[in-house]
Amino acid sequence: MSTKKISSEEKLIIDGVHAIKNETARKIMVPKDRIVFFRYDTPLRKVVAAFQEHYYSRYPVYSKNHDQVVGVLHIKDVAAFWNQCPDTPVVEFVRFPYFVYEDRPGLDVFLELQKLRISMAVVLNEFGGVSGLITVEDLIEEVVGEIEDEFDRKAEAMLAKVSENETVVDARMNLNDFAKALGVAVQDPEIATVAGLIIKHADRIPKPGEEITIGPLKFVILTASKKRINKVSVTMQGKGHGAKG
Repeated sequence: MSTKKISSEEKLIIDGVHAIKNETARKIMVPKDRIVFFRYDTPLRKVVAAFQEHYYSRYPVYSKNHDQVVGVLHIKDVAAFWNQCPDTPVVEFVRFPYFVYEDRPGLDVFLELQKLRISMAVVLNEFGGVSGLITVEDLIEEVVGEIEDEFDRKAEAMLAKVSENETVVDARMNLNDFAKALGVAVQDPEIATVAGLIIKHADRIPKPGEEITIGPLKFVILTASKKRINKVSVTMQGKGHGAKG
């Protein structure tokens, strides 16, 4: 019986699952000081202004203070109404909040939210006060890397030319698109992104400043975390060669 060798990207996902199993909600959540709250009587017209500034798709709604969350406002629930009833208070549109404690393992929270079909939970500290928010998106990003929210701002260009031979690339860029843009042959049916190509050849996630050469391409890691590569500089060192997997 033959066994298939797992790819570098599959290994990253497996490692990510183990990571959120061992990390608590407190380490994954968006902390309280980075959250945009609405008081229960905030009119919809102010929600429009906040959305245009922050582009978040969900906002906690409180009664007297930020530790007394009474609901969660989803932008998609009010988008059709804010021109018709701009003075209606947000409390009329909120969904019931769901709470988890900050010491809960990330994997438990993920499975619980998935089971209940809830996209976000309010994270509480040991005293019952709000310490942050955690979303299914946050948890998935811990496993597979950064993803775009439904209302995120338009992603900045994946590729920016620095000089005739050097290009700065978002490591999430599709590998086929990258190959076409640079006019090189990159052949690896198991790899979908530039980051995946680099990780496969390095057999790990390189640190910022490291250089990885693949065929005629020299990749310099510009920004990266322990879980993902973000930006790389690519220099063409020669013509007429392909970067093969």
